[in-house]
Amino acid sequence: MKCLMYRIIISLSCIILIQNSVVSIEYVFGNDKVRLARSASSDPFLKPENTGEEGGHVSEANILFTIDEADKKPVEDVVEKNATEKKKKRIVRDKKKKSILDQKLVSEYLKKGKNFEARNELSDLYFKETDRKYRNEIKNKLDELNEILVFSKVPSPDAVFYEVKSGDSLVKIAKKFDTSYAFIMRINNKSRTLIKIGERLKILKGELSLLVDKSDYTLTILLDGHFIKQYPVGIGKSNKTPVGVFFVDNKLINPTWYSPEGVYKYGNPKNVLGTRWIGFEDRNDLYGYGIHGTANPGSIGKDMSNGCIRLKNENVEELFDFVKTKTRVVMQE
Repeated sequence: MKCLMYRIIISLSCIILIQNSVVSIEYVFGNDKVRLARSASSDPFLKPENTGEEGGHVSEANILFTIDEADKKPVEDVVEKNATEKKKKRIVRDKKKKSILDQKLVSEYLKKGKNFEARNELSDLYFKETDRKYRNEIKNKLDELNEILVFSKVPSPDAVFYEVKSGDSLVKIAKKFDTSYAFIMRINNKSRTLIKIGERLKILKGELSLLVDKSDYTLTILLDGHFIKQYPVGIGKSNKTPVGVFFVDNKLINPTWYSPEGVYKYGNPKNVLGTRWIGFEDRNDLYGYGIHGTANPGSIGKDMSNGCIRLKNENVEELFDFVKTKTRVVMQE
């Protein structure tokens, strides 16, 4: 009997110990398991340090952005991107539309025989156009129109006609109209200076100027700012050709070259000036610059001179007849 009681007491003690162990295990591991589970499934829309404590309540301060915002933001990005693309397309479309309208205007002028207006419109288009191919097409049309308007005896708003009187000479007439007699000869296709009483000579009016564009190696003759004729040129190596406004100071036929290495007369193989020299007025520390021919036509379209503008001899001889002292020369990048 006594032995039986001992067994009952021992059994009860074991049961109590087991229950206490279970409670202790739940106490030790239970809450941690919950926390671990919550940490493992963290919500991407909540701040990382939030654990969902305080009864599972989440405050607004712990929210990075809402699900609505997450869905909305990419849509806004797409809308903004689409708007930008539409704006770009509209700009391109408007530019093409304007180009078409400009061409239409030129076409209307040509149909009505208004070559002068068409030439001026094309001239403006030429200097605005950036596409090299289209620019060259415009230039070809300008050359055609100027062959009629400038370099023929056809009447034009660019010119007046003068009737030769007794005692006149080309030099006197040129002085009267502030131009060069050689230019009058070029326009009227005269090979000699002989003129006759009653002869009608075409005289260009307006300001003649030159534009040198270093970027595309060209020299353009302008009349009142409009394209008249253009030549390819060579420019200075190592960016030695200056930019700015210059004025013609002197003109020489078969010039002597006074180089740093020595003096070389025309015809000397070391003379690089070709058949003509059109010198500029000195400006501050810029002196000795000008336009000249070259014995090396391969240098045209390249950066090979000491800073001056080079043309082929046949081109500089023609240009030489067009310009006079005080002719304005603009050189630009």
